[in-house]
Amino acid sequence: LVTGASSGIGAAFARALAARGHDLVLVARDRARLEAMAAELPVDVEVLPADLSVRDEQERVAARLESEDSPIGMLVTCAGFGMHAPIMSADPAEHDRAWEVMGRATQRLAAASARAMRPRGTGAIVTVSSTAALTAMGAYAAIKAWVTTMTEGLANELHGSGVTVTALMPGWVRTEFHERAGMAASGLPDVLWLEPDAVVAACLRDVDRGKVLSI
Repeated sequence: LVTGASSGIGAAFARALAARGHDLVLVARDRARLEAMAAELPVDVEVLPADLSVRDEQERVAARLESEDSPIGMLVTCAGFGMHAPIMSADPAEHDRAWEVMGRATQRLAAASARAMRPRGTGAIVTVSSTAALTAMGAYAAIKAWVTTMTEGLANELHGSGVTVTALMPGWVRTEFHERAGMAASGLPDVLWLEPDAVVAACLRDVDRGKVLSI
């Protein structure tokens, strides 16, 4: 099951996992884009539209992860977006939405997966953090730092269970992310940019090795 699967790193995970022969559950807000992605993939795909800023929809995806009807063997949490609001902003709306999508939803879905996978003795959980988590770059970096630490904590809880937990921490990746966030990134040198398919390939190698942090 891949969240944020209609574009960017999430879509790259969907393509890579389909190439490995895995059937998929794809989660994002836009049903039409999910169905278009599903049509491209040579495996069975279940489309699950959900807005992860809404708690009831978080719980609906969590219930799918815990279902033993066509059980989920891997979770990848890619849903996210860039932020402009400063930490001292008087309006909490952007912070609240960012926390729900990138913080709370990540924990809820990872926890649901862990509860389902541990009794089976196998499975993999991948959370998408960021190298921004290692910087002091505002609220986005703070949420991603929380994601990284939460992921490490979950890896400790699942140690020896057969379930692996990995936080992917990419740098600048060529996706729609920066354009959607209104970020001016055109001045960055080409050497800093990564391609999403390469990022995902490196991450899956680290997952196969059981690494907790994939930078």
